[in-house]
Amino acid sequence: MEPDCRKIAKEILPAVRASISEIMDSEYHYKQADIASKLDIAQVAVSKYLNKRYSKRVKHFKDYIDRKDMVRPLVKHMLKEDRSEIDVEINRLCTEICSAAMQ
Repeated sequence: MEPDCRKIAKEILPAVRASISEIMDSEYHYKQADIASKLDIAQVAVSKYLNKRYSKRVKHFKDYIDRKDMVRPLVKHMLKEDRSEIDVEINRLCTEICSAAMQ
């Protein structure tokens, strides 16, 4: 079985980033370069997320995240650049998603 940290890095974190990218694009009208800057990733990665070019496993986790509307609090903290709350939200997300994945 794959360690949780690898699952987070390969599947969960990209799903979170894809959800954040969609919200920042559709609701806040951020440009891809600005989203990339907020997420500290390359603009081409944001383009892939917005064009839904990711694996079935990432899609599975993204769908779960979107159904539960899990990233909206994180996006709000990101827009305020509230680093301490961003870290709290990321930890909460990873814990909740990993727990759900183990069931």
